[in-house]
Parts: sequence; structure tokens; C-alpha cells
Amino acid sequence: MTEPFRKRMAKAAERSPVVLALDPPVDRKNLKQFAVKTVEAVAEHVCAVKINFHLLLPLSARETSEITGLGHSHGLQCIADIKLNDIEHTNEIALHHLVRMGFDAVIANPFMGSGELDELVQKAHEMDAGVIALVYMSHPGAKEGYGLKLNSKSLYHVFLDRALRADADGIVVGATQTEIMKQVMRKKKRQGFSLPVYSPGVGAQGGDIAKAIKSGSDYLIVGRSIVEADDPARAAREIQAKALSCR
Repeated sequence: MTEPFRKRMAKAAERSPVVLALDPPVDRKNLKQFAVKTVEAVAEHVCAVKINFHLLLPLSARETSEITGLGHSHGLQCIADIKLNDIEHTNEIALHHLVRMGFDAVIANPFMGSGELDELVQKAHEMDAGVIALVYMSHPGAKEGYGLKLNSKSLYHVFLDRALRADADGIVVGATQTEIMKQVMRKKKRQGFSLPVYSPGVGAQGGDIAKAIKSGSDYLIVGRSIVEADDPARAAREIQAKALSCR
């Protein structure tokens, strides 16, 4: 049995709290080559690679496994960002396939229900994998869903509670949502729990590195600011340095 995902992430993050969002531009060709070239260029400046649906869908399982294997060869963790949200049986099958392709964790939507999230986390931990619960997305329209009230309680608070009860390995709160992150931090201090915060939205969506870390982000998920840069390695190195200086 390997170390739990949360510990593996913490070790990888000693050199950088940056998670590479391997998000190719819409017109990008030769996607496997793009992925391999990008991971090779920035590996020493990040702690993990996050792969979304729009890269998973056009690639074969073998190609995806080669990318996650490359990430592991550089000491990186690999996260499947499919926002898993289904019934228990379907979630388990999806998780099984993702783990076989070399993923260390999956991002899941607590909207599926507390029981389903509990089961998903349990199954993931049995497979030495992790589950990161989506609490609040980074785009402006997130308030139309995650900000909805449920019995006078905002939905993101409900999702946070579900993540805690399920013993999830982290939560996603957008880097653009610093006030939400501050609320999470206050709750963490009151209740004394430890739950790493993963924050997408730095750079292209307007999220600020220093503000995000100060507000409580543990891991910064960065995509376009790196993958679309003229020099991805340099961009990743600069973001790494800025993030480390703000810790």
C-alpha cells in the first residue's frame, strides 16, 4: 500500500504548490504530443497535473496512461477533473477506469448526495486514490449554483460539510472567490479540521496568486497562463516563485 494521496500531494508540493491544468487550446492538434511536451517543460515547477474532460475525451486510455506515467516519472501526482457526479455504481466504475489509467485522484461534485460521496471516498481510499470535492467554481456564474440557498444555508456550505463528513482529500474553491475561501478558513479554525484547498482561476480568469494564498488556498491550479505562454517553463517557474514567496 502506498501513502495516502493527501500525503503524496503534500510531499510533491514541497517544491511547488502549483498544479498544472493541462488544458489545450481549442484548435490544438497532436494532443498527446502537446501534453508530453508541456509536462516535460514544466515538471520541476509544479506538483501535479490536472487533466480535464476536453483532453481525456479525444485521447485513448493508453495515451492517457502514458501521460500520467510521465507525470509520475517526474514525481507528480495526476488528477482527473471530470467533476464526477452520478450514482454509486457508476461512480465506482468510472473511478476504477481512472485509477487504471494512472490517476491519483478525481474531482467530484458533492451535489451527487452525501451517501454517494461517502461511498466514492471510501472506494477511492481502498484504491490508494483521493477525492477532491468541488465546493465553489471560479467563474462568475458559479453563484447561480453554488451560491443558492438551501434552508437558509448556501449550497457551498452544504458541500463543504459533505466533504468533511466523507473525509475527502481536499476541496476546490476558485482563486477568484477569496471571500468564500476566507469563510472556509474561518470554519477550519473554529472546527479544527484540515482540508487542503485547491484553487483554479489564477491568471486568465483574474485570480491573484498572493490573494488566493493569503485567503487560504493550498494549491493553485493554473492552466492557460502556462500552457498558452510563449515559454511555458518560464511562466511556470515565475508562478512557482511567486507562490512560494507568499507562503
